[in-house]
Amino acid sequence: MDNVTKIITALGAGIAVAAAIGVIMSWLKLKEGLEAEDARNINKGALGLALNGVTLVLIGGLVAFVIAKLTGIVG
Repeated sequence: MDNVTKIITALGAGIAVAAAIGVIMSWLKLKEGLEAEDARNINKGALGLALNGVTLVLIGGLVAFVIAKLTGIVG
């Protein structure tokens, strides 16, 4: 069961890193849009920040929940 926990943690970490990179890229897109007063880039940046931020939080909680349930089943 320890291997399953490690695999779930690794998958969650990978998704979280991808979402964190998405947050950074969205922040840069938003900053670019604000500087150029481009509504399209502002919208894309804000939407990306929201979606990637929510993904980051949900994945963290989901991985913790699944690991806790697996530990409860086995241990």
